[in-house]
Amino acid sequence: MTAQIVQFLKNSEAFRSLSDDSLQRLASVLHVESFAAGTFLVREGEVGTCMFVICSGRVQIPVEGGDGKPKFTAWLSEGHVFGEMALLTDGPRTADVIADTDCRCIVIPRNVVTQLLSDHPEVASFLTNILGQRLMEGRGIQHVGKYRLTGEIIGKGGMAIVFEGIHSNLDRPVAIKMLSHTLMYRRHFAERFRNEARIIAGLRHPNIVEVYDREEAWATIFIVMEKLLGRDVELILDEKGKLPAAEVRRVLRDVASALAFAHAQGIVHRDVKPSNIIIEPDGTVKLTDFGIAAIDGVEEGMTRDKGIYLGTPVYSSPEHAMGLAVDGRSDVYALGIVAYEMLTGLLPFDDDDIQKVLRQHIEAPMPDPRLYVPDIPQDLIEFIFRATAKDPAQRYQSANDIVAFFDRTQRRTTLPHQVALKTFGIIYSPDVEHEVQELVQRFRVMAERIHGVSFRAGDS
Repeated sequence: MTAQIVQFLKNSEAFRSLSDDSLQRLASVLHVESFAAGTFLVREGEVGTCMFVICSGRVQIPVEGGDGKPKFTAWLSEGHVFGEMALLTDGPRTADVIADTDCRCIVIPRNVVTQLLSDHPEVASFLTNILGQRLMEGRGIQHVGKYRLTGEIIGKGGMAIVFEGIHSNLDRPVAIKMLSHTLMYRRHFAERFRNEARIIAGLRHPNIVEVYDREEAWATIFIVMEKLLGRDVELILDEKGKLPAAEVRRVLRDVASALAFAHAQGIVHRDVKPSNIIIEPDGTVKLTDFGIAAIDGVEEGMTRDKGIYLGTPVYSSPEHAMGLAVDGRSDVYALGIVAYEMLTGLLPFDDDDIQKVLRQHIEAPMPDPRLYVPDIPQDLIEFIFRATAKDPAQRYQSANDIVAFFDRTQRRTTLPHQVALKTFGIIYSPDVEHEVQELVQRFRVMAERIHGVSFRAGDS
């Protein structure tokens, strides 16, 4: 019977992303039940103890309108799931489910599955798949806290899905990131993330996406952020192949500025990569996705847990790949890999075998990017090799060092022999520091678009 359950789950969209091992573990604690036509499988108001996957037959779900009268009837057949909220919330059932024909269903008991997910959190991804579908379909889930969902997906990755939303009171568009249940069932993750969420939400910097709020619902955490209008560097590289040196310098310098600020607050990003770097229409560079960030000096072993790798292997530092404690220099390494990719359109280490990629980061020498693009400027070659040194002690020791490096490079490469200087000052109250930083950043972006202009900002 277990083999039959595995095969059926493979054919169901909600479980399709599970590995064979995960399917086998899940199927081992499930069973199949038969229900005669007219049988109530779920009753509205009762406490849910299980969810169901339909193997054969059909069920009906009568839906009432606001006046208590029947509004319409939903029909579910083979492959559909229902009753999933029993696994996502302690709330009562919200509707009746009645067997319209004789049917057979896989029964997923809450108490049994909860223990399985605690032991093997990677199996929990099926909950994220199901909830993601419900949030897109609007089947009874139209809000996350005070935020209304539009039904549009902005982005999707291995550890999160990002939905478009609107603040119900302020009518402000937002991006709502739903963290994967795979993360939420990891030991200590939820508690650690709650402790860090306050710090992450306080990262106010022109080059860091702003986090507005955090909501907890349906056994996971939602992060509410500003909605960006630009495109991520991964998409730009897909379109253009590689970026010009001047653009690469600007992106690296701005991302390093964002990392320097985050590191100063004790936050290590741990997933610096092109898809997490957005270039806005006005040219502003934004670093996103601190969702799996770790407090500086996180203990050994947190990088991997029961087959889950936090981060993206092709951008992984050697110490991250080995599951050791990481600090800001791990982000420096990842930024070096991003520089390599932006200049060549290629990754230095890439393979379908994740373990092979991680070993290459640990052991293999960094390929010279000039093998693919011979005319890469020397300063960017210097940056790549120093940022990606295997030994963290041989890298830039802080992201601030990278900012200073590119500031010096800019003075050498963009200024003519004869220069003119204009200065201006901004006098402001400390309570508008964030707004002033954004103004200075926008001015710098516009100034640096003019050939031969170098912009310097300072505090006094």
